[in-house]
Amino acid sequence: MTLKTVYIVRHGYRSNWLPLEQQVAPPTGVDSDPPLAPHGVDQAKELAVFLSRDLAARQLPVPQMIFSSPFYRCVETIHPTAQALGLEIHPERGLGEWFKPNRQVVPVPVDHAMLHTFFETVPSDMDWLWDTVVPSVKGETEESIFQRCQTFWARFIPKFEQKHPDVECIVLVTHAATKIALGMALAGYGSTREFLTEKDGGDGKTTRIGGSTCSVDAYRRNVAHNTWNMFMNAETSFLSLGPEMDWHFATSQFEAGSKEDVEYRARLQQEQSQANSRHARQCKF
Repeated sequence: MTLKTVYIVRHGYRSNWLPLEQQVAPPTGVDSDPPLAPHGVDQAKELAVFLSRDLAARQLPVPQMIFSSPFYRCVETIHPTAQALGLEIHPERGLGEWFKPNRQVVPVPVDHAMLHTFFETVPSDMDWLWDTVVPSVKGETEESIFQRCQTFWARFIPKFEQKHPDVECIVLVTHAATKIALGMALAGYGSTREFLTEKDGGDGKTTRIGGSTCSVDAYRRNVAHNTWNMFMNAETSFLSLGPEMDWHFATSQFEAGSKEDVEYRARLQQEQSQANSRHARQCKF
């Protein structure tokens, strides 16, 4: 048998997006490795229901294995799913966060042994060698992360199928930028900014992969042609508050979820609120 279905999930709502007085230090001690906010924990529980129950109700494959970026928020996001399905979480460096080259610090995540101290669903022994691809410690350009994801699939799929020949469906948990780059690479596109075509549910003009928190993408393999098509794009119908903190390379100049990104969103929201107030005042006259 071969790998036939891949789900790719972005982590839940991060605690560093909360007001400063509600933020907490990274449990791992690693820079830019925050835990989920309480709302993100709720999203993770809703995700678990979707992946463990709703997929089967839709007659869709249920994940048989879980791979996650080693950053805390990703493992925390998929932990309830692992518990619900009775699966282990296998850390994988190739699914790690995108950090730009101009960053002062490019964080390196902790290993499986440290993660096991927080989550019993992460095995204490590394059964899966997590260095399929290791992101550059000097940071990556947009082109570099896409190349990383192309290399990831070229190495991961044969490595996985050799080690787990009986598994047909997996879920990968990652970050907004990596989720998009992974999907575009898997579906055979040439960059992160191309529009999705009809074969992947797009129109070739406006449709891109969504990047909101806890959103789920899904890809199905055409075994005869050894190609992959998207059949689920940024699914969030299972989340009580719907899509939040959407992000894409083409619409943001900042790293997804970074301090600069959050501040930029706040400015836009404030400007929109001010514009609405001006409009309301004008309508009175």
